[in-house]
Amino acid sequence: MIIMVYFYNKSLIASNNKFPNGGCRPMGLYFLKDDEIREIFKSHIKIESKVVSIESLFANVRRMNNTVYDPYYQRNYVWEKDKATYFIESILLGTEIPPLVFFNTGSIIEVIDGRQRFETIKKFINNEFHLTAKGLSSIKGFAKKSFNDLSQEIQSTLWDTTLRIIEFGVINEPRLDERKEDLIKKEIFRRYNSGITPLKNFEIEKAIYIDDNLSSFMKKQLKNSMVFKNILELFFVDRDMELIDKTVTLEKVMQKLRLFLVLPLIPINYYATTNKRKDLIARLYENMSNYNDDVDKFYLNFINKINILVDIRNIIIKNKLNHNRLVFECLFWAISIIEKEGINVSKIKGETYLRLTKCISNNIDKYEMTNSHFYKALIERFSFTAKFFENEYKINLDLYLSNYDKFKPDLKEIFNEDDTSKLMIYDTLRLNRPDASTTTIEDICRQMLKRRFLLRPSYQRGEIINKAKSSSIIESILLDIKIPPIFIYKRESGISEVVDGQQRLLSILGFIGQEFIDENGNRVKTEKNNFSLSKLTILSEYNGMKYQDLSDQKKDKILDFNLSIVIIDEKLNPHFDPIDLFIRLNNKPYPIKENSFEMWNSYIDKEIVTTIKENTRKHSKWFYSKVNSKRMEDEELYASLVYLEYKIKDIKNEGFDIEDIIDVYVRSNRINARIKHKTEITKTLNEVTNEESTKLEFLKCIKIIETFIKKVRTILIDKDTENADQYLREELDRMFTQNRRTFQNFYTLWYILCYLNYEMIKYNRIKIKGDITTLFQLMKNVPGNDNKKLDEFLSLIKDLWSTYRIQDRNVILSEQEKAELIKIQKNICPICNSPLFFGDDIHIDHIKPLAIGGRDSIVNLQATHKDCNQKKNTKYI
Repeated sequence: MIIMVYFYNKSLIASNNKFPNGGCRPMGLYFLKDDEIREIFKSHIKIESKVVSIESLFANVRRMNNTVYDPYYQRNYVWEKDKATYFIESILLGTEIPPLVFFNTGSIIEVIDGRQRFETIKKFINNEFHLTAKGLSSIKGFAKKSFNDLSQEIQSTLWDTTLRIIEFGVINEPRLDERKEDLIKKEIFRRYNSGITPLKNFEIEKAIYIDDNLSSFMKKQLKNSMVFKNILELFFVDRDMELIDKTVTLEKVMQKLRLFLVLPLIPINYYATTNKRKDLIARLYENMSNYNDDVDKFYLNFINKINILVDIRNIIIKNKLNHNRLVFECLFWAISIIEKEGINVSKIKGETYLRLTKCISNNIDKYEMTNSHFYKALIERFSFTAKFFENEYKINLDLYLSNYDKFKPDLKEIFNEDDTSKLMIYDTLRLNRPDASTTTIEDICRQMLKRRFLLRPSYQRGEIINKAKSSSIIESILLDIKIPPIFIYKRESGISEVVDGQQRLLSILGFIGQEFIDENGNRVKTEKNNFSLSKLTILSEYNGMKYQDLSDQKKDKILDFNLSIVIIDEKLNPHFDPIDLFIRLNNKPYPIKENSFEMWNSYIDKEIVTTIKENTRKHSKWFYSKVNSKRMEDEELYASLVYLEYKIKDIKNEGFDIEDIIDVYVRSNRINARIKHKTEITKTLNEVTNEESTKLEFLKCIKIIETFIKKVRTILIDKDTENADQYLREELDRMFTQNRRTFQNFYTLWYILCYLNYEMIKYNRIKIKGDITTLFQLMKNVPGNDNKKLDEFLSLIKDLWSTYRIQDRNVILSEQEKAELIKIQKNICPICNSPLFFGDDIHIDHIKPLAIGGRDSIVNLQATHKDCNQKKNTKYI
């Protein structure tokens, strides 16, 4: 579907109190403080629904030339080829795609939301990428094909695929200024980015394995059992234990257990480095489940291993030994592989337990939680665990660690597909997609009280209790703004199940206090039944109101609101998989993270965003956190540094300590640095967007960060170089003394240099470079997380500040002292060597400027002509 937004007179605004993917948005008053804009939304919106083919959108040269798909408030194109392939497969199969939103000014069309989808279609049609085998889920035979490689018939099918459009327009409204128009676009972006809360991995797996016998059996056995509680204590955090009765906790456990069960089948070195982890686990588990003839025996064997881990954990706790959940993950793997080697694991007792627990406790650093997902850390802890059991039982476990050659034939068999047969059944897989129909909220509520209407099929996730987001949906209804369609699968049995749109329907039902039939056939209410509206900014007068508080007119408006319904009939689509559609519509692999530049980019002041982007691009060849950053990490780094500079003025002005904003600490045997509260950056950017004076201060800090980067550049260049960017890049890597750059490196560098003057740095650049390199070396290899090393590190930084601190100018000469100084100089100006007399327009100047380390004392003073001193500036003559 495409949602196109037309603005006949450039006027529209939307409201939403949540950011993309459920993150908190800034306060509404930052963006909707103009009564004129609220009036536009209340009274002057025109809405139309259309259906347009891909050919009409992408083959129309004039239209494409007038389409801007990357406005500044959009994030970068971030989809890798596998995700792009999965999306194109959805189109080829006729599957509905999530909405796109356009803003039509009459002369140009901007993609407000859906840049990833729009650009993916454009790239594929222009043959800019081939479909990948990994990205294809259903039609594997299309692997390695570009658009031109497809048959004419399939190309025509893609061109003819229709996309649904909702056009928003504003009528009878004068032209808006650029600021208001920019505000409008961003509000639309937020409204349609908040519609989907992306599925978590365990929710996707719940849907995938809903009919898997082994998963169903294990879930049934684990539910409300002591084994379930033991698993949570072994492999999960306390928060999961608190949610032991929640369905989501069981699904998270099953996701982890599927990994544990197949991990012994994969060489650890291969698992740690492959980019096919998810697919590999899924294929191996599928094989395991399909060829398992005795689930009872399988489950008993699994419980036996869990009981062994419980015994080990009890010994560890009794003896107050070091441990964490990674220890037990490795031990479950180790017990599984020695069992495959013929060891009777039930006989592991007594002395072996004691040796094992002491060995682990004494080497707990091997199981460090921080960065535990990195391949080096992963290989190290599994190899260490294997080494203990090799020594204990005199066996060789290399096969389970690094024997890829033996595993390779199995790998080929695992991923082997019959591409020819997959190609042949393409036509049977393609969805016979009907046009959308409409039905009122009142009618659909009545249907949901009948057993033939199933609101929450078993593969659906639980209700998301987000009253602010639900309030936004009710606000849209009251403003007559169309919301995305509800997808319903009508089975031959007559039961209609909601494939997509569950959360929207639950929000509506919850607000009006309507019951519905759950998956067990019981009449139930939503978990936010009769909730009050909150955080509305367009219809703010309704905040705090419940459904019963509304006027009869407004109640009727809700009940009479037309929902768009797409019904997929099983009789017309015998091969349709509702779970596949559910995942395709709800799976967002790259959600916009809270407190990230991708989020800030979508709403903060345009001048701030543009300046940060331009400055980041200017230094991108050497001053970066990540090469070829797609997720705006470099812009986020730059904005974070500006924030630090902005906050440091409070420290200077109000006497705060710099440690109030930046946290320097020891973890994982090294010294680290981080911004204490990342949410404070978001809060500051909100203020910058709302207050002109604050914005001006922030812009000044951007200039200071440009000076900081200039400082770093000056320090790094210590010899002649023809390729400055390459030299800067290499020297910065060398200074950071590690293979991978992190934000922490840059925070530390800013922390070291924040009080050093540029002129001082320029004059002492060689010495300062050596000092900073020593400090970064000191950050590594802190034995036993020794805080004494941290104190030493911070002390050395303060010594650096003291050594290169600019002295305050306090010495003031009397008129008599000035005359005596001129006589000592034999009435000669030391700068121009021409005569100088008491009575001339003179300056008292520091011989060695304070800015480069000169002392503020009489012996460092000289009398000069005023104009000579002004030309000299900070030079040391």
